[in-house]
Amino acid sequence: MRRITFACMALVLAGGLLPRLEAGAQDNGLRQPVFLLCPHRERLSAWSLFLLVDKNDPSKVLSLGLEKLKKQNSKDSSYAAVLAAQKDPKSERELIAMLDSKTFGTGVLEVQKDEALKVSVTPADQGGLRLMISLRINLDERFVFGGAEQQKRDIVLRYDPAKRTWGAVAATLLDVKGNNALESGRARPVSGIVFPVGVGGTGITRIAAVLDGNDAIVLYDKD
Repeated sequence: MRRITFACMALVLAGGLLPRLEAGAQDNGLRQPVFLLCPHRERLSAWSLFLLVDKNDPSKVLSLGLEKLKKQNSKDSSYAAVLAAQKDPKSERELIAMLDSKTFGTGVLEVQKDEALKVSVTPADQGGLRLMISLRINLDERFVFGGAEQQKRDIVLRYDPAKRTWGAVAATLLDVKGNNALESGRARPVSGIVFPVGVGGTGITRIAAVLDGNDAIVLYDKD
């Protein structure tokens, strides 16, 4: 049973079993990618979180979106290459779902198959948006950013008025040993996470967050 469940999970990460939303919902604003969930396994596709913002006033958020970056994973190329593809409007992608800003704080983006992924945002200080990401890592465990784990892993989306773009920062980040990965407790930009996916039903075996400067911080290690 465990093997069947995570064989299905691999398909979910590939994008084949995800619910879809009509692409027309993307046309009312400007897409700005903010967080990458990148599998380290061949043939799988990464997930990208993005904000849809007002074209004339990028500080105004219209919605939060989740999409698949087709055939983009760090095993077939590299994390840096997938990150570049996330930012490249020419990359092949498929919209999965969107969450209107009116439902921030109550709505959830959810991959229902095996409850593989749940994402929500809540208002934070200084006009930011706090992410809650709940990722299934095996049959009976989830790995969470924000929510009940906010004191360990706190990711906030913030607007940079100089660059007129949104990005994610790690406000709190404890590594796999429970040590603070942020120097002097200062927030640092974080582009996303990368995680190997086991073959034959072993689930996600390791999760690392990638900070600015390509610093990879191991947050979870099954071994």
